[in-house]
Amino acid sequence: MEKFNKFPMSSNYKITQNEYEINSIRLFVEEMGEGEPLLMIPGLGAGSWLWRKSISLSENFRLIMPHLRGSGRSDKPDHRYTIEQFSDDINCLMEKLSLDRFHVVGVSMGGFVAQSFACAHPEKVQSLSLVCTSAGGTNQVGPDGYTLSRMIRLRGKTRDERMMDAYKLNFTEGFLESHPDEIEAITQWRIRYPQPEFAYYRQLLAGTAFSGVDLQKINGTPTLILGGKEDEMVPAEDVQKLNELIHGSTKIMMNGKHMFFMENADEFNHELTEFFMRNAMMETENVYR
Repeated sequence: MEKFNKFPMSSNYKITQNEYEINSIRLFVEEMGEGEPLLMIPGLGAGSWLWRKSISLSENFRLIMPHLRGSGRSDKPDHRYTIEQFSDDINCLMEKLSLDRFHVVGVSMGGFVAQSFACAHPEKVQSLSLVCTSAGGTNQVGPDGYTLSRMIRLRGKTRDERMMDAYKLNFTEGFLESHPDEIEAITQWRIRYPQPEFAYYRQLLAGTAFSGVDLQKINGTPTLILGGKEDEMVPAEDVQKLNELIHGSTKIMMNGKHMFFMENADEFNHELTEFFMRNAMMETENVYR
């Protein structure tokens, strides 16, 4: 176990980094903070940098941030990946950590993983937050053809050109122009921990093959759904459909594209914290009824 004085690309926060042997692979996990455990599941090809604007949540929660099979600093075996497999990796991880109930946040493809996990283990999910994601399968509109082609990393472009294509899909033009330091920090992390092209496509296929789950199994689980008003990869119609399929869920639309939660981090972190607090109050009231 290694302890560092700062989170990657951030300061004033302590982070613990560990590797766990899970389902025949090495899963890399970062933790910080104390309090109720909060599992944070990243999306396609992402790693630590995805949470760089939300680490203030560690002031009240124990953040558990795994790198999924095939990305970040976890192993990247060249075989078929599935959302269910990612979910099982997560379940094995939380069992190794001896955690049997916790909050779950899933972003983009990580939202698919979060849904799969919540349906398979509803008793373990204290609350569920689904960010810039859809219900998958026939219950989604999905990106249009042009947007999809930009996600497929067309050949004939340099690494920097591909990265910029991805940034333009994920962030608004205004954010890219006003926060070059943020983009450079993400770029340096991705260069330091590159995702092989085969692993990117393995993850992408896992997401596109996801046919959805029986969301009725989630009914009764406090669920917050957040979407970006300008998101081209997960259109507002998909966010609305997910909200309709999970009865009793709360939907919030925020300004920004796919990574609106980074562009508007203060608002996003506030909404998450408020949601967790409301859920805790409701649980306390139920205990004393």
